[in-house]
Amino acid sequence: MAARKKTGKAESTARRTRARAAKGPAQLIENVQQIWLAGMGAIARAQKEGPAAFQEAVADGFKLLNRSRSTAEQVIRDAFEAAQGTVESRLGSAREQANETWDNLETLFQSRVHKALQQLGVPSGDEIRLLTKRVAELNDNVKALAASQARARGGRSRKAKAPRARAKRKARAA
Repeated sequence: MAARKKTGKAESTARRTRARAAKGPAQLIENVQQIWLAGMGAIARAQKEGPAAFQEAVADGFKLLNRSRSTAEQVIRDAFEAAQGTVESRLGSAREQANETWDNLETLFQSRVHKALQQLGVPSGDEIRLLTKRVAELNDNVKALAASQARARGGRSRKAKAPRARAKRKARAA
């Protein structure tokens, strides 16, 4: 059946072609004249409606231009905002890395200075605080000891001073 359909179509196309050929050159000339007249009518219409059609085309072009500009501006704004966000995030991570690196460098420097001071025998801040506290305690003990010795001498020295004072008075009186 499929072969018959193809044959049927081919036969109908062939019949149409023969029918056109049978009509002959008169039909062909008539078709050409109609095409020619349609072209002339299109030219006449374009001449009549030309300025108005031109103005409409300009207005449509202007609208299209404005839409494309606004769309382009929006695309540029979006791209700029995305780039700005990316730059800010990368800048933030770079700052964090720089701060972390700086902190590590500072810790390393402090550690090496501490080791060098230990090798030289320089006491640390804690050791100096302990020594200062110990010196203050020793000063308090020395003052207390001096005060107790002064009290002990004070009792003897008055007794020793009394005979000397009598001797001086006698010497003056004489």
